[in-house]
Amino acid sequence: MGKVLLGAVLLLVIAGGVTYYLLWSGRFPVGATAPADVIDRVAPWALSRALKKETASLSIQIPKDAAARARGLSHYKENCMPCHAAPGIEKSEFAQGLNPSAPELYSPMSQEYTDAELFWITKNGIRMTGMPAFGVNHTDDEIRDIVAFVRRLPEIDDAETAQLRSAETEHHHHEAR
Repeated sequence: MGKVLLGAVLLLVIAGGVTYYLLWSGRFPVGATAPADVIDRVAPWALSRALKKETASLSIQIPKDAAARARGLSHYKENCMPCHAAPGIEKSEFAQGLNPSAPELYSPMSQEYTDAELFWITKNGIRMTGMPAFGVNHTDDEIRDIVAFVRRLPEIDDAETAQLRSAETEHHHHEAR
């Protein structure tokens, strides 16, 4: 048992030393265009675990009425659509350079989040992803309205799409260098 414990401690010390060296030496890739690495594989798992913990006791009632969804559309249009897009509407030019990329909130994968998880993410943001914390400048009721609209995204109608499209600005596409 002593040799196993010693081996485990030695392995942890070596792993810690290698990690420290990579960080200290500047060899850890921090550019947004860096290829996927172990962080990209571990981060979704860590996010999932953290969301389960953070929302375990969070009881959120998302409004179902059209007025709440309309208010949510307004906030989504201004704050969310540039990065997350909408059905038939592309992400803004600057969002195309995000790494990790912002998920399309109308996708089945994004819609699998619980209401509490969507509320928590919107309110608190997600560190090192570009997702800001809207709880610093939006009330809980406004965040509930945003989540109500996010739930509607997969089936938005033509009028809602037109409202969202009015936020689109002229796209300037830059050629690759």
